[in-house]
Amino acid sequence: MLLPKNSHILYSGDEAGFLSKLQELWKPYEDEKAKVILEHLGGAESLLDLGCGPGQLLKRLTGKVSRLVGVDESEEMLENAARNCPSAELVRTKAENMEFREEFDVVVTSQMLHEVKQFGAAGQMDVVLRDIWDALKPGGRYFLLDHLDPGEGKVTIRLRQDDALLREFVRKFRYRRVQLIKLGPNLYEMEKRDLQDFVTKTWALRSPMEEMEMEETHAAFNEEETKEIVRGAGFSPGSFITLTNMGKDLEDHGMELQREPPWDRKFLLISSKT
Repeated sequence: MLLPKNSHILYSGDEAGFLSKLQELWKPYEDEKAKVILEHLGGAESLLDLGCGPGQLLKRLTGKVSRLVGVDESEEMLENAARNCPSAELVRTKAENMEFREEFDVVVTSQMLHEVKQFGAAGQMDVVLRDIWDALKPGGRYFLLDHLDPGEGKVTIRLRQDDALLREFVRKFRYRRVQLIKLGPNLYEMEKRDLQDFVTKTWALRSPMEEMEMEETHAAFNEEETKEIVRGAGFSPGSFITLTNMGKDLEDHGMELQREPPWDRKFLLISSKT
């Protein structure tokens, strides 16, 4: 399966090289993701990781699932995946060009569908979901893991360090205008969505990933919207599981919420092909 000529590839070249250096930083999140997926795999014997990147999930599922297949459009990402999971079958193609037919018990997209939503052409998400449907066996399941929209509302945060990084993010973030209000010494008010984007995107500042990350949001899907998306593709949505609490992100950034507890910023929706 080949890529179309002149197709734009996310995470290639310098971007892929930079991301490969962050795997240790993201290890706790990758471990958590694999744990929740393993808890719900049941007796699955075949799994397709669509948008597998450097193969971190495939590596963690090795020995748990008989047949593991990773698909990605980036040659550099697949080279890393081959090192991380030598036993997996790896295919270079775009999600909307897959040619699998009723081969898998489970298809996973992990933090991939939001990129289709935000950077894809009109109708591309429908095509991707149709290809996922085609790849699944009758009765197979689609595991959609992605960024959860915390919804509207403002929060008050206290910083234990200077605000230089926060103000750099406010200047550079282009997906929407960030309203940062100073309430007092080291005390600020901002939208929940903006705070979530800040603590999940600072790694990209001053890097090859900065331009793309500042053009997208990590507050991408809410529960009802996501269920409607999969229903529209013919799936029956089931369990909706939240994960990845913001507490660690806030601690890493020297921040404290003043009036409410941290929230979960990711979700896993498990849907069935019926």
